[in-house]
Amino acid sequence: MPSLATRILAPLAFAALIAGCSSFVKDKLPGETTWSVRSLDFDEPLELDWAVLKKTLAVRADVFLIPGQPYNPYRKAEDARRITAFWQSYGYFDVSGVAADVRFDDAAHAIDITWHVDEGPAYTIRDVAVKGAPAGQQGALEGLIDFGAGDRVDLHAYRWHRHAMANHLRRAGWLRAEVYSRAFVDREHKRVDWVYLVDPGPKSVVGKVVVEGNRAIPTEDILARIDLEPGQPVDFTQIQDDELALLDTGAFDTARLFAEYGTEFVQDAIPPDSWIPPDTGGMIPASRVAPDGSLRPREGLDPAVDFTVHIVEAPSSTGRVSAGVGADIERFDVQAGAAVQLRNALGALHHLVFEGDVGYGLRWRGDLDQPLGVYGSALARYVHPGFLARLLDLRVTARFEEKPYPGFHWRSAFFGVGLRSTLTKGLYVDVEPRLRLDWPVGVGTLDPAVRERLDLGDGSDTLNAELAASLTWDARDNGLEALRGHLVALRAAWAPGGALGDTPWLRLEADLRYLINLNADLAIGLRAAGGWALALDDAAGVPIGARLFGGGAYGLRGFGTRRLAAYAERCQGTDCQDIPVGAASLFESAVELRWLPYRQQFGVVAFVDLGGAGEDANPFDDGVSVATGLGLRVRTWSIPLAIDFAYRVTDVPAYGDLDRFFVFARIGEAF
Repeated sequence: MPSLATRILAPLAFAALIAGCSSFVKDKLPGETTWSVRSLDFDEPLELDWAVLKKTLAVRADVFLIPGQPYNPYRKAEDARRITAFWQSYGYFDVSGVAADVRFDDAAHAIDITWHVDEGPAYTIRDVAVKGAPAGQQGALEGLIDFGAGDRVDLHAYRWHRHAMANHLRRAGWLRAEVYSRAFVDREHKRVDWVYLVDPGPKSVVGKVVVEGNRAIPTEDILARIDLEPGQPVDFTQIQDDELALLDTGAFDTARLFAEYGTEFVQDAIPPDSWIPPDTGGMIPASRVAPDGSLRPREGLDPAVDFTVHIVEAPSSTGRVSAGVGADIERFDVQAGAAVQLRNALGALHHLVFEGDVGYGLRWRGDLDQPLGVYGSALARYVHPGFLARLLDLRVTARFEEKPYPGFHWRSAFFGVGLRSTLTKGLYVDVEPRLRLDWPVGVGTLDPAVRERLDLGDGSDTLNAELAASLTWDARDNGLEALRGHLVALRAAWAPGGALGDTPWLRLEADLRYLINLNADLAIGLRAAGGWALALDDAAGVPIGARLFGGGAYGLRGFGTRRLAAYAERCQGTDCQDIPVGAASLFESAVELRWLPYRQQFGVVAFVDLGGAGEDANPFDDGVSVATGLGLRVRTWSIPLAIDFAYRVTDVPAYGDLDRFFVFARIGEAF
């Protein structure tokens, strides 16, 4: 037990430490003053858009989320050089007269600063050339150039193309490829000749391969996961795929393949409309410049490239907790979840995963008066990467889920032994044979004549063998706030029935998304999704849990959650209501204009959604539903909140007297 002196002195020492930390004052820069910058402006008119400088100059006013800096005459002088370089970067090589007019307001103890710039003429491109490309690659490299004669100059963007060219050659097998960018300025004629100088080096093969950083995972297991055999041809795409193959095991925090090819290296070209670091065009030693100005290739390059596989193993166990809310005009949901991953729990590359979530839904209006109540899901999974084949992963999964539908709940339990393969970056294939148990809660009695017309199950418990398969190709730049790229997701589930189950059926689904990028902050999102749930035995029908439901914040925003479906009357005693029982066919699509400015907390979207749900193979048998609206995106650091206001423009009599105006709130983007 601590002594009395210890118990008295320890808090005092801690208090002294806190006091000492709180008294720490950051040293001032030479010339720094206490005058704040109230405004920053430039004398107009100016041809070049200077708005970006408001956030990047050393002496600046506050900008939303980016604090300003106090007045400092030395840093103001640095800003003059920055402004000159900024104009020169866009081809104003004769820029001059950069000076600041500083006005002091003694009462407010603030300054207003106005910069004056003599821009001079904007130079243009006269010629663009690629020199030194290896055989068969000239056209491909020229195709990576997006400017030509007559275009304005952009030093940063045009220099950056050399990295795209070098990476193209590395993906084609020239791992030692290097590309340099040079701009030759003709001040007399105000023109620029641009040249890309290519030094490909020899075609590459694998040399020695060593592994570093592993402790729990044997070296031979790591080498078995990658595809590097000494002497075989190798390219950059294969290196990327091997890194992803290691990360996909779930056993590593990082996995990098360092190739000793001794060239300047940037992992990939950055789109020119994004924020990119300055680039020099590449440093060329004087000894490699021939008397006629051409580039001398490097000498003595070995085709064999040695590799070091550097990995950092993930912790043996990790956990995650989450919480979320969702709301629309007739219901409110709160959710909480947790997940635990036990890596190498049953030996090297034998993992266990446990996940679960619970939610509570409350309905405050609508034609169904009971609360949604408690629902949730649970999952236990065993994962063994590299089962049977290098990129074939075994997954044994037991899962339970309970979903709330308007008027009832549906419970399902699954047990499956499946395989997954990551074919390349963003491309996954899953196949899982499994047992599936479905049982309804509160569905009530459905009219047999309606069930026969809809090929609908009778609402009783069912047990089926099911084969589920999916293919996902996700090439979006961001899973939450995508502004470019695409997603293709194809899913199928088949219950053969007969000796293997109670109700044979087939379900097919597709989800297609494409982002048309307009600039760094603006994009058009396109989505088309739908499916079919087909009965393979008309007498048994398709159970409600296997049918299709749309609407809600992640579907057609002209309907409440799971409200876009076929409807049937159910009776519980003397109480009868129309409830959605799922569609045989469903189509949902959206066109969304997204304005999500970089490093800003707010964004806006405008959307038009279109879709329909059918009782047979045609989702538009009962008509087409169209909704339009606006959305607000609040990006609170790691939690993107979306709020959508939607109005269903067209009404379909088959859906009855449903609301037409909706407000949705959710965490994350719709697509």
